Amino acid sequence: MMCSDREAELNEYVDGTLAPGARARVETHLARCAGCREAVAELRALAAGAAALPKSIEPGRDLWAPIHARIVRRATWNVQRAFLAAAATLVIGFTLYRLLPPSTVLPHPDAWAESQLDYARATDELVAALAAERDRLEPATVALLERNLGVVDAAIRESRDALARDPGNVELRGLVAAAARQKVELLRWATQAATSS
Repeated sequence: MMCSDREAELNEYVDGTLAPGARARVETHLARCAGCREAVAELRALAAGAAALPKSIEPGRDLWAPIHARIVRRATWNVQRAFLAAAATLVIGFTLYRLLPPSTVLPHPDAWAESQLDYARATDELVAALAAERDRLEPATVALLERNLGVVDAAIRESRDALARDPGNVELRGLVAAAARQKVELLRWATQAATSS
């Protein structure tokens, strides 16, 4: 067993950092003490083992799976927040429509029809683009997207039904347009998410 008062000195001896006089004293002690000689041998073996270790270690290739899972969880959470914001916008818009009196200012009918055609074209293009890339999205994201598209589609249907009953109502037209914009933005986001994954 090593002498307890020699531990630091023996470490420095093995490391080669002792001054020549101290080194000579340790060598004299080692000639008489088997426990300290054994400790020096163990320290040298430990130093040799440490020197044999690789200078750097490449990480395993299986690190991507947990990182990807965290990214998907975060992206799914962001999608959920976006959908909740879209739903809240529609609820607020519908509530405002119900609370505010109808407007007497009517937009030009041709402008209204043209804007509806623009939204329909944009929606069709984005639906086609998303269909081509849909398999790149996680199944949970696809399910959430479909559920929220259903909410937006229901809001568009309800707004259009209300507009059919009151065709001159500007606020209702604004509500239909806002719901259509939400759908286009949702589809645009989903298409970008699919093409960037």
